[in-house]
Amino acid sequence: MFAMLESGRNSYRFRQILRERELKRYKGESIRVGLYRLKKKGYLDYRFEKWSLTQKGREYSSKSKLSDYLPSPFKKENTDRIIIAFDIPEKERKKRNWLRNQIKIFGYKMLQQSLWIGPGPLPDDFLKRLKDLKIREKVKTLRIANPHKN
Repeated sequence: MFAMLESGRNSYRFRQILRERELKRYKGESIRVGLYRLKKKGYLDYRFEKWSLTQKGREYSSKSKLSDYLPSPFKKENTDRIIIAFDIPEKERKKRNWLRNQIKIFGYKMLQQSLWIGPGPLPDDFLKRLKDLKIREKVKTLRIANPHKN
């Protein structure tokens, strides 16, 4: 909630806040070891006291699609509601985290860890991304009828 408020509904800033919070969960040594391993594999480069992705790293990142988020197509006045339920196993944690972050960007609110409510209908790009990540069958959606709508 605070990440959205701090971002001023700017999706770039929102993702930046989410990444900062994600990094705070880890110890500095763990981050350094992870960066070193990525450098050793050729995904990262360290020059002038700055980390950057190599060409190999950019190719890997574009294949995984786990760092790409879609901007929210929903307006504040959208009254259609969708419930998203998902069951993504622990071994696919990165995909599960991507999904949670993406639906937060869409303005969804958590009811339980894997049960969220928010605006709909979901964009086709999002559904295609779920298929690309091979998690579409693990994500269920339920449209809630609005009794006040004609």
